[in-house]
Amino acid sequence: MEKNISDDKLSQKSKIIEEKLTKSSEEIQLKLAAKAEKLDLRTRNILDSINDGDYMGEKITSDNYSETYELVFDSVDASLINDNSKISSLIGKMTFTTYDKSSTDLKLELNECQITIDKIIFNCGFGKARSVSSGTTEIKDSLVILAFLEDNALEEVHTTLKIFLNSDTPINEIEQSKVSILEPQSKISGLWFLNGTATLNKITPTLENISSDDK
Repeated sequence: MEKNISDDKLSQKSKIIEEKLTKSSEEIQLKLAAKAEKLDLRTRNILDSINDGDYMGEKITSDNYSETYELVFDSVDASLINDNSKISSLIGKMTFTTYDKSSTDLKLELNECQITIDKIIFNCGFGKARSVSSGTTEIKDSLVILAFLEDNALEEVHTTLKIFLNSDTPINEIEQSKVSILEPQSKISGLWFLNGTATLNKITPTLENISSDDK
């Protein structure tokens, strides 16, 4: 007898599969540390700086922040660096926690990401972002993101992601905003240049969320 599966069960199953594919940065860092002797010197040095607490740099303030940021890629093209006529779509998202901020500056620590290009799924081992000015003024309307990527299937394959995104408003004032991902500054090293649009969301925990997390 054929068994019918409801839409809710299918949706739940898809969500479980997605969660299994998406690995947290901390999980990937632990795996990398276990095989440190096989990594290149630069990656080993970054892992050491993470373990020593130096990777994110000095904080302007001593405060701890609860808000997070989510960057969702809406329409991003990835063109091969050695043949820009070959273009694929980049899909996925990145999530960050606020590491430090001031009235003009914002520094974020990467929590996790999953990026897919040309059917290749990447997760992020570690990364960070900071607000910068795109022009001659002191208004910091851009965000520079650096992240270490690991191929989800071939875990020995690693590469570096750099994104330079620009907004019409100062980054530290954004609640939700469309942003532009600029080429050639944005790229996955040795592979693709990135260009397109994304949405940057600031997520501030409510009292209800905080209470449920404490239970």
